[in-house]
Amino acid sequence: MTVVRKKSDPLAVYSPSVTQTAWLLALVCIGYGAWLHHSPLNQEWLIQGHQISWLPEQFWLFVTQWGDAGQCLLLLLILFAKDSVKLSLILKTWLLGIPVSILLKHTLNIPRPLNVLEAQWLQAIGQPPLGGHSMPSGHAMAAGSAAALLFLFLRTERPRLQWVVFFLFALVALSRVSVGAHWPADVITGFGLGGLLVILACHWEKLQPWVLNPDAQWTRIWLVALQVLVLYLVWVAPLEGFGMTLARGAISAGVLLGALALLPRARA
Repeated sequence: MTVVRKKSDPLAVYSPSVTQTAWLLALVCIGYGAWLHHSPLNQEWLIQGHQISWLPEQFWLFVTQWGDAGQCLLLLLILFAKDSVKLSLILKTWLLGIPVSILLKHTLNIPRPLNVLEAQWLQAIGQPPLGGHSMPSGHAMAAGSAAALLFLFLRTERPRLQWVVFFLFALVALSRVSVGAHWPADVITGFGLGGLLVILACHWEKLQPWVLNPDAQWTRIWLVALQVLVLYLVWVAPLEGFGMTLARGAISAGVLLGALALLPRARA
């Protein structure tokens, strides 16, 4: 059965040339991150970046929270809960990303910066992890996925805005280096992997499209339930400062507004 894509459908603009470009960019990021991991530049760039305090700590705590996989997913669900195809791509991206992140982190088990370098070389912000599982950065993967998804969604509707969104999520990925949680190689690799997950999700949707009806009662009910569950998991993690509290408060308000918008129709 052939699925006819509308002009507003993000997969309608996913042409062979776009596919090739997306694959190339994702693989370049992953390859460069892998090379950087084995280069002395990985440590040098991290140390050099921490010698300059060019933005307030609370700014970085606020920004880095938006790379949390749960909070990032909530943001996308709030924005695109009423679009069937976009909702399918978001869910498939995260379904692919969770096992990939866990598998790579535990298989590679790369030590984090604070487990290798002396504290005097880093200006740690908040409470960055001290143990292993540094490569790839999970926050950077989520940011890369969100950047790729929004770039695709805005391609036909608001093409100028797509570059702004891409820059903002690149800044989210960079924040993992700024807070001292990851090496630069972890972030570059994770960002590329995030984009790769979106490519795979697009192929999955083209081969096996999910029929999701955002106006259906049960769809709205389980979507609200999913947002509440993910929001709970986001808040379970320890708070590290006002910036992180502000970010969580913002996404909580978004979930509340989104739930209020969905529930009345579900009841109807």
